Formats: sequence, structure tokens, C-alpha cells
Amino acid sequence: MSADAAGAHGLELDTRTVDVLAIGSQLVHGSVGLNAALPVYTAAGLRRAALPTTILSVLPHYPSMHRVDMSAAWLGDTLDDLVASGALDGLRVVAVGYLPVPEHAGVVARWYDGWRAARRAAGADVPQLVLDPTLGDVEVGFYNDPAVGPALRRDLLPVATGAVPNLFELAHLVDRPIEELTGDALLEAAASLLDDGLDWLVVTGLRGQVGERPDAGGIGELVLVGGSAQLRRHELLPSTAKGVGDVFTAALCARIVAGGHVVEAVDAAAAITADHIRRGAAGDS
Repeated sequence: MSADAAGAHGLELDTRTVDVLAIGSQLVHGSVGLNAALPVYTAAGLRRAALPTTILSVLPHYPSMHRVDMSAAWLGDTLDDLVASGALDGLRVVAVGYLPVPEHAGVVARWYDGWRAARRAAGADVPQLVLDPTLGDVEVGFYNDPAVGPALRRDLLPVATGAVPNLFELAHLVDRPIEELTGDALLEAAASLLDDGLDWLVVTGLRGQVGERPDAGGIGELVLVGGSAQLRRHELLPSTAKGVGDVFTAALCARIVAGGHVVEAVDAAAAITADHIRRGAAGDS
């Protein structure tokens, strides 16, 4: 930390460095994106910095909604500002979610790649980058520009440690029809993303795509790590709420930061997500 940064640091009410840098969408009112993820990190005792890629008034499903997408230049400059401030000196994970335009993928990837190299050269720890490739889902379709998918695969997957796509997102990352992604084809498609350099991959929201009957009940996550693949099954709770994936990924990152293995982190994240769904259904805060 420079002398100037140290002086400014003394003006902060909370002088702790950041554990998690969360990058994604932010709403004035709503429970998706950063709004859904940040409380999960706080509950885990982690300090987080929130970097919005877009700001929305409310969910786009309401009769009236307005948004402002951050420019690629602003995103890159803000990342540089965070480094210069010293806020990221103790960073443990970078969690990347919703990116509204393909240019954002390149900005985040170039920043992380350069910062990672500088950290390694200084003998400092390098935080993991966990990518939640937020492209859409089968019920709604695309949330953003479809060109974001190829940009994620080209730019961000090669520098990411792990990724957490749902089935819709996996299909678009590997450019395969979603109806083909069952059984061995699903395993092959997921494994192909590991070839991009990922250490692990978690495919969420599976219902019968890997050997079980679709009516068998429950919901599954396919976990690929360390040369093995396994399916984790959990209770399926009926819910139309959005933001469930944001909670899951945040809970997964929080458990990984705490030292949990990816498989154990998936189970813990599923339990935390289920608790959020139950509390939301009950009207609890």
C-alpha cells in the first residue's frame, strides 16, 4: 500500500481489507445479483466489495424498469482503483456474475490476469476467480446479450478457477442444444469446459439429466473436480423466485474461502439456498 493509500485508509470507518470481490448486477429494490449474494457473504463473516456491472431500478419483470449499464472503461478503471487503494490486499475470492455486454468479460479477464501475475511475482497469495456465467434460464431465456456467452468462454473461462453454470448456460457455453445434454453427452459437455483451464465445474439445476428419472424428485448438481464427476442430490423446493443461483454461488464461494472442498461446498450451498427459499416463502426477512 502506498503512503497516499495508507493516509486515505485511515479515513475509513471500517479499515478491514476485502475477503470477496463480488462483480454483478445491482438493484435498487430486489433480491437478485449482488442484492442476493452480499447478505450471504456477510452471514459467513466475510467482508465484501460490490462492483456493479449494471444498476436496475427493479426486476425487469415489473411494468416499469430502468437500468444503466456500466461502461467497460469504468469497470476497468474501478478495478484498478480498488487495487491502488489496497482494499484487495487480503482478497480471497473474485466472484463474477452478471455481465450485460461481452466487452465486460474481456475487461475483467485482462485485469485479473495482470493482477494475478503481479501477485505471483510479489510472492503474494492469488485469490480464486469463480465464474457464475449468468446468461439466462430455460423459463425466461437470455438475461443479456447472447454474445456474452462466447465472450465468457473466450476470455473469462481460461483464467477462472471454477464455474457454476446452470443447464441453459452450459448449453450456450458449449454451443449445444439443451435437449442433447443428458447422460454421457452432458458429462462430455461439462468436461470440455475443464479443458479451458478450470480446476472444477458445478452444473446446477439438474432434474433427471444424469441417469435418474425426471420424476424421481429432488434437484441435482453435477460436480467435476480432480478427474472425477459425481452427482449431488438435494430436496427440490417449489419456487419461482429469481436470485436462487446468486445465493447458491455466494454460499459456495463462502464455504470454499473457509477451506471446504468443492463437493462439500456444494452440499453446504444447497442447504443455505434451501433455507433462503423457505424463509422467502414464509415472508421472513
